[in-house]
Amino acid sequence: MMAGAYDWTDDMLKVKSMQKKFRDSFSGSEITPARWEVATTGGGMALTVADGAVTISTGTTLDDELTLTSRTTFTIPLRVMVAVNMSQRIVGQSVWLELASIDPATAQPDGRHAAAWRLDGASPTLANYEVQNEAAPRLTTASASTIPTTAATGWSVLEIEPTNDECWFHGRLMDTTAARSNSYVRHQQIPDPNALYRFRVRVRNRQYVNGISAVADNGTGLVRVTRTAHGYVTGDVVTVENVSGVPGANGTFTATVINANSFDLVGSSFSGAYINTGWASVSRELAPASSTDIRVQFVTIADYAELTTEITAGRGQSVAGQGLGVNVLNPVTPVGGQARNTAGAVPVLAATGYSANPTAVTTARGVDLLATLIGALVTKPYAIPEADWQAAAAAGGIINTTDVVLRAAAAAGIRNYVTSIDVRNAHATVATEVVIKDGATVIWRQLLPAAMAAPVEITFPTPLRGTAATAVNVACLTTGAQVYVNAQGYAAP
Repeated sequence: MMAGAYDWTDDMLKVKSMQKKFRDSFSGSEITPARWEVATTGGGMALTVADGAVTISTGTTLDDELTLTSRTTFTIPLRVMVAVNMSQRIVGQSVWLELASIDPATAQPDGRHAAAWRLDGASPTLANYEVQNEAAPRLTTASASTIPTTAATGWSVLEIEPTNDECWFHGRLMDTTAARSNSYVRHQQIPDPNALYRFRVRVRNRQYVNGISAVADNGTGLVRVTRTAHGYVTGDVVTVENVSGVPGANGTFTATVINANSFDLVGSSFSGAYINTGWASVSRELAPASSTDIRVQFVTIADYAELTTEITAGRGQSVAGQGLGVNVLNPVTPVGGQARNTAGAVPVLAATGYSANPTAVTTARGVDLLATLIGALVTKPYAIPEADWQAAAAAGGIINTTDVVLRAAAAAGIRNYVTSIDVRNAHATVATEVVIKDGATVIWRQLLPAAMAAPVEITFPTPLRGTAATAVNVACLTTGAQVYVNAQGYAAP
């Protein structure tokens, strides 16, 4: 073996969980050309590096654009973390922090797959997240989602975490031990896990607005667009894209504002029927009133082996879908074991009448196990005795078709279960069907003949299961019978 070459004794069976590691903290005085490719459209934007951050100054020219693209390529699954703030958030500019797929032959973004945060609009605590698959228009949030502030006094860490089956978007403040404050997920239209990706920061002087809820005829043949709180004024020039079903809505038009939520497109022609795919967008031909500084303090990217992503990428977050196997939400106090309790001072679960969820811990008597003389443990089916309930038949029997309550509705989150019943129709000539209901829904039915000499006992191996906080009722379907129904069961989640 050559010195410094592959060492089969050390590396042959090694599986590295992190396949590629990338980080830039911008600690120099200029962009490192080996790490980043810079491209500009127009001449009004500037990029500088100082004080551990890269700063992009937007200028005020409509459609000027600057992109800062990583030269390193990545594969999914991966996690991107970007620390960002802005000197101001004003109408007329958009910032994307995005993974963009590339053409393997040219290594340039191909517009086919993407996952991105988009920062635009005036609020420092709102952003949109976007996904794209197979060159379809980007699927973005209908309205902006909450993120930690991008105000200049602090730093937000925004994350993008795509895997082969879902794509997460997270937000947190920098240098805090607290869990992520915001998490969102997409399962549809997520980027292809087999493509190659480069990360880029893209800044453009133009305002994008998504969430077109309706496209209709205004009554005179023009296209009327409905978008809640669009913020436009009559005379604004807007570009509408990716409207499905109404081809005449796509293009650049002057807007006539109807109200805060609707505007007409001057010169458009309505035909067809709008299909809300979630892809439609409208952007205003409006440059920012003043220049903004977008500052990026660091970019860190790591692609992982799939198993490692599933286990560690979420870092034990309390967000559903991002935790480990168990999320410990509250401190756990261990209770010592007891060989036998006679003093009645051991903490046990207790509740009042089992009309409430039995989760409150109180000091009460301990519980001894019950066994036979030869040591065989005796167990009670279904639930503990305190959870049991029983219902006696109505005096004189059920003689009409009105519902009779067997067990009243339990508390929120608690269901009623029926484990056994005995039924008898004492009427000499009238037979009837009898039903047990979960509220108004029939969950058990039987035909009872007339003149039953003795009750029939029925045990349910699988208890009849009611809906939480819903009564269990019994009813006859024929007036004139005389039916007795006794029932037993228990209450539990």
